[in-house]
Amino acid sequence: MASTKSKETLNDAEKAVQARQDAPEPFDQQEYQVPRDKFSPPVQRIVLLLTGSFNPVTIAHLRMLELARDYYHLRSIQVLEGIISPVSDSYGKAGLVKVDHRIEMLKASIKNDKWLRVDTWEAEQTSWTRTKLVLDYHHEMVKQKYGEKTGVRFLSGADVVRTMFNAKVWLPQDIDDIMTKYGVACITRLTAPESGQGGATTPDVKEGMPDLWKKHTEVIQDWVVNDISSTNIRNKLKKGCSVKYIVPDGAIDVIRQYGLYNSNDSVCLAQWPQEEEGEKTTN
Repeated sequence: MASTKSKETLNDAEKAVQARQDAPEPFDQQEYQVPRDKFSPPVQRIVLLLTGSFNPVTIAHLRMLELARDYYHLRSIQVLEGIISPVSDSYGKAGLVKVDHRIEMLKASIKNDKWLRVDTWEAEQTSWTRTKLVLDYHHEMVKQKYGEKTGVRFLSGADVVRTMFNAKVWLPQDIDDIMTKYGVACITRLTAPESGQGGATTPDVKEGMPDLWKKHTEVIQDWVVNDISSTNIRNKLKKGCSVKYIVPDGAIDVIRQYGLYNSNDSVCLAQWPQEEEGEKTTN
């Protein structure tokens, strides 16, 4: 027989679910997510968490979220939402623009993607926050929002996952906690083959990993050759090169507005055509 306390907890959970159903939704789950009847029961539900500097955000960052959602939906795991969490200014990375600008770029880039949202908790911290602590915070928020059985998956690129071998970069206990409590969705990029070589290749991310880590690391391969990096984009902006179709248009507008990455000295960026008020296009 369930205890009185258990019944009270269940009642509170039911009330919380009902309150969520009655409240305005941040997005239409019926319209923007795979319907529940498309999954084989029992349905597992997760939220994806993508962290990083996003300096600036690129289409490669956003594609990671799409690739992961496809991967899990094909395995009857329902992705409720994708959370993007930019690091704070205290991260101290060279060339890192102010977090307010990075948040604005992110929000402008995903304004039409209603299953994605930018969370500013990490960005608002006065000191750099370890990834494990960011996951802990969002796990608590996710449980309150969707229920105790909803999990959080750490979404990352293969380059970041490989750094987990380095005890100078990650605390070993943090890695064990991330792997066993949350799990890692690792996006691996196909890299362009060298001249005379075969097809595009992807690195073996799990090579050398302890078996426990391998068990909790899901490797998701990007099916398009992708060498886009924020570092290269910043360098191109400084040289006056166009980054259209590599950086989302909303983010480009923010870069232009504030002259980020020395783009106010960029001939190409300054001369990008902008539609004048009342201008009409003729065929």
